[in-house]
Amino acid sequence: MKVAVLYDGGWDTWDAKDVASVWQSVKEVQLALKARDWDTTLVPVRAPNDFSWLSKVRRSDAVFNLCEGIGGHSKFEDFVVATLELTGVPYTGCRPWAVSVAHRKHAANTLLARSGVPIPAFVVTDGNKLPADLTLPVIVKPAAEDASVGIDSGSVCTSKKALKKRLAEMVEQYDEVIIQEYVAGREFNVGFVGDQVLPIAELCFDNMPEGSWPILTYAAKWDVGSPEDLGSVPVCPVDLPAEQQKRLVAVARHAWQSLCGGAGYGRVDLRMDATGQPYVLEVNPNPDISDCAGLSRMARAHGWDYNELVGRIVDEALGRSSSREAAAVLTGTTADQA
Repeated sequence: MKVAVLYDGGWDTWDAKDVASVWQSVKEVQLALKARDWDTTLVPVRAPNDFSWLSKVRRSDAVFNLCEGIGGHSKFEDFVVATLELTGVPYTGCRPWAVSVAHRKHAANTLLARSGVPIPAFVVTDGNKLPADLTLPVIVKPAAEDASVGIDSGSVCTSKKALKKRLAEMVEQYDEVIIQEYVAGREFNVGFVGDQVLPIAELCFDNMPEGSWPILTYAAKWDVGSPEDLGSVPVCPVDLPAEQQKRLVAVARHAWQSLCGGAGYGRVDLRMDATGQPYVLEVNPNPDISDCAGLSRMARAHGWDYNELVGRIVDEALGRSSSREAAAVLTGTTADQA
């Protein structure tokens, strides 16, 4: 089988660290695919108006989609996934609807809440008016970014004065900002590959710098060796009573099905308050699957090594495509119409 590995080819403004981050994941996936004796082609996407990659995709039997944007701009991820959908070639990861909605936190939260998923109360604002009905403390973050972009030690506000100051800073950088009630408690991740749930992981913040809030900031996620990175330690499998694990998984699965339809692979981030009530913070389609990242860690706890995880993700994409073709035969439509 021929598999095209699609990825962000980067721009001239990228530094060596940016290039290395993307390239490491690409090479890890390529090696895992080769372990199944599949032929691989590395296919970069270099600019929004450059579609030279399409011809290589259409000559492939499947696409492993690692493209999280173009030139580091995550908004272009939506368009890449939508273009893949139009090719008819099986591709890994979530469908265009899920990826697009997840990039708009306020839209995703609204849809999840309407589906009955427990979500911390929130508002979206351009900074001109403070919310009157949210309970402090609150966390302030960009409404249309991911990967903890825009989140730092000052993101949690405990007073209206602090909130007003934080909003003024944020609206200078982002068009829309989301303000959400802060849920005190333990933080968990639940991973999915298709309908398969992976073991729960917990983010332990016991060693965060003094005075820091126990949240996953941009530095904690991407600045390796920083105090926030060292202070936020993932643990998988989690040490949690079976009944609480069952409740977490049920809420996470509800969110995963509601937003992503149980297709592709992803991660649901949750907090559990003092009463044991889980709240969904975010649904993350197509999260980082580097061998050192969270989904891979969960897969290992499930008994899958990295090669198995990558293979399962491809199998899910092929199975999804086969289901569409089978539906087309039964309904008398084309596969693209099914």
